[in-house]
Amino acid sequence: MDFKTAREFMAKSLKEDEGLRISYQANIAMLIYDDQMAGIESRSTEPPSNLSTKEGCNSIADRLINLIWG
Repeated sequence: MDFKTAREFMAKSLKEDEGLRISYQANIAMLIYDDQMAGIESRSTEPPSNLSTKEGCNSIADRLINLIWG
């Protein structure tokens, strides 16, 4: 299966299966939440990603790709 076909399959699945969509949304939301809270609560040696910068947004985007497709 090529990437285009896989993407179309995922888009269709997410549209038709509300539970799947909610699950994906929750996992994405928690990755962002955990990143932001870890720095605030000093549970991480790394500061939270600064979502106001290109670098911070790229960091979160990379982690999302790994979460979803890794």
